[in-house]
Amino acid sequence: MRKAVFAIIGATILAAGPAIAGSPLDDKASGMSTADADQLVTLGDLYVEADRLDEAKDSYRAALKLKPKYGEAEFGLARIDMARGKLEKSKKTCRVIARKNKSESVGEVCSGWVWLSFDRSARAIDEFQKALSKGDTIRGKTGLAEAYRRRADDDEAIAMYKEAIAAGAGYVAKMGLGLAFESNGDNPSAIAAMRDAVKAEPASCMAHYNLGRLLEKGPEAISHLRTALEIRPGWSIAQEQLGRSLLEGGDFQGAKAAFEAALSGKTKQGTAYLGLGKALFGLKKSQEAMKALEKAIELVPNLVDAYLLIADIEYASGNTDAALEALEKAKAVAPGVVRVYLHTGETYFRLGRYTSANSYLKQAVNLKKDLSMAHLILGDIACERRLYDAGQTHYDNALTGDMVGVTRADIEKRKAVCKSKHK
Repeated sequence: MRKAVFAIIGATILAAGPAIAGSPLDDKASGMSTADADQLVTLGDLYVEADRLDEAKDSYRAALKLKPKYGEAEFGLARIDMARGKLEKSKKTCRVIARKNKSESVGEVCSGWVWLSFDRSARAIDEFQKALSKGDTIRGKTGLAEAYRRRADDDEAIAMYKEAIAAGAGYVAKMGLGLAFESNGDNPSAIAAMRDAVKAEPASCMAHYNLGRLLEKGPEAISHLRTALEIRPGWSIAQEQLGRSLLEGGDFQGAKAAFEAALSGKTKQGTAYLGLGKALFGLKKSQEAMKALEKAIELVPNLVDAYLLIADIEYASGNTDAALEALEKAKAVAPGVVRVYLHTGETYFRLGRYTSANSYLKQAVNLKKDLSMAHLILGDIACERRLYDAGQTHYDNALTGDMVGVTRADIEKRKAVCKSKHK
């Protein structure tokens, strides 16, 4: 029996082909020479997460061969239906599991996750409370925390996730805690929790993806995103995030490849075309970049960053009227977005049209008072107009602002130049 079980698992790994050979999930599967039914269910859950549903089914069925009528493995098969959007079918399966396993919590936990898939947090909470009453502290509290998080009760979610983790919950709770911290605006804590999730389960594509996404840029972010894609090949969301991270590091060729991979499937995202446009512009392929941006706008007509990049491409090509026209379109689709006014003000400043630049930059500051870049340029304009005291005030405001896109050394240098002119 055991030989037959692992023949199934081994066959699924071989069928997957070289693209995923050696991923942490495949390493986990191939190393399970003494696996029991519980381990096979865990493996199946990871396959579901990785959208490798045929392999998940094989793993759950292998568990059932070792342990017939095993509720946890049947719950795993319901997870596959959830992943495929067959929520009514999975709901019925969970009810059957509950009837067959009355003394256990598996049916209630199964139903709780189905109700979460239906976006019915209140019903999910009822089921997870039942699981708690049966002594399933870990899954009951993890499920409750997930329900709280999904209805945006971040503080309650964080507290409940911590209780679940203290009781021995694994990577699912740690990953949820990271997402709750992120939603609550605490990114350092979110990153720390997501690192704990990756450490607890290195074969989780979602943990690697979320850690890479939270880190945004740098070698560590890129490494985790690549690992997520090893586990789940062809995952367009992760490919797009990888493209953004590579863009941040100035790897335009790598970013181009990532965005093209993200766009290779049936579903095309306007944001992926935007990223491709940025990568192509970075590679000095302006015409190709424009085509990508046109497709982005076709899919998402109010994609403001696409218009801003078109403005930059037109400006770089010497087409100033077209650049200003693109900026007007950006303002039309996003009239309250601060970066539109900042970008427009910067462009007018580069054109030497200080009156218009001044107007747009002041509108930007009205929307976000600590905008260092806006204050820096306003300081330059004031000094050019011999309004030296006003210039010094703007430079001081820049130094105490958000410091995005500027350096303290550059601000101090411009401040000193302005002061010397005043003398």
